[in-house]
Amino acid sequence: MKNALVASSGIHLRLVLGLLLLLSVIPKASPAAQLYVVWTSEAGVFAPLWVTKEAKLFEKHGNQVQLIFIQGATLAASALISGDAQVGYFSPQVVVTSTLRGQDLVMLARMGDSVDNRIFGRKGIADVKRIKSLAISRFGSSADFVGRVLLERSGLKPDVDVAFLQFGNQSNRLAAIEAARADAAIVTPPMTLQARKMGFPLLLDGSKLGIPYSSNMIVVRRSYLERDRDALRNFMKAVVEGIHYFKANREFSLKVISKYMKISDREIAEETFREYDFPLKPYPAREYFELPIQEVGRREPRALKENPERFTDASLVKDLDESGFIDRLAREYGLK
Repeated sequence: MKNALVASSGIHLRLVLGLLLLLSVIPKASPAAQLYVVWTSEAGVFAPLWVTKEAKLFEKHGNQVQLIFIQGATLAASALISGDAQVGYFSPQVVVTSTLRGQDLVMLARMGDSVDNRIFGRKGIADVKRIKSLAISRFGSSADFVGRVLLERSGLKPDVDVAFLQFGNQSNRLAAIEAARADAAIVTPPMTLQARKMGFPLLLDGSKLGIPYSSNMIVVRRSYLERDRDALRNFMKAVVEGIHYFKANREFSLKVISKYMKISDREIAEETFREYDFPLKPYPAREYFELPIQEVGRREPRALKENPERFTDASLVKDLDESGFIDRLAREYGLK
């Protein structure tokens, strides 16, 4: 009996040791990365980000993501530079300016293809050349930058012919022209619908000009990309799937838009869904931030001589594209 117990104990010990050895060689799941992501406006261009969050696609691809709203691209960039956030969604002109000043910001992907801003005037103004003031969000924002581009193309000189006034979000801008505190306001879908409903005349429609531009770029510090590339690759996988999910799941997307924009008017949510056509392969090509380079170059001529690769890193989008990940998503979601 004693020999049997010893033999049994030996077998048990070998089983335990074998199990421990097996567990030691099984790859352990990497802990989910915690990312803080800043977004800057209630504009519809952020809809795929909201959908990605609500559809739990960040978790699906291995990250824990918290979205943080910060009004204005300049403040959002500061959050990245300080390390308080890891990813930002904001305008390319801030990246160009910050990089020239020694910050290591870099654009990973774009969220648009062309200028989508419109300028509405207060009632009684039918010609953009009659306006003396324009309501924007903040200086340095996309609204500020694009407003200057559109007015210059109309023969007006920003800050000379037209004063730029900071009113914050788009609702505040429309309220400003309703109260005659500004002659015009620059907005994007879906607030374009609200402007029409309020009876404001459309003075300039940037979407009809076919100007290549992305007002919204996915931005990180280059040092963070080098340090945590895997986390950012998973982030980009989720974001790209989120774009597909947004397009393929209309009702879900409309509910998410209504939630984040705090609206109950279905027409406004539908305006967002209808107006934006997000790229399935969001390469941050130079043509989409050429305008900001030219604008910054007026003040800092060296911007015009910089290699555009200093401002971007398309490697993550390229990896997902060349691996077949994006084409596979398009097939799964029934998109072209």
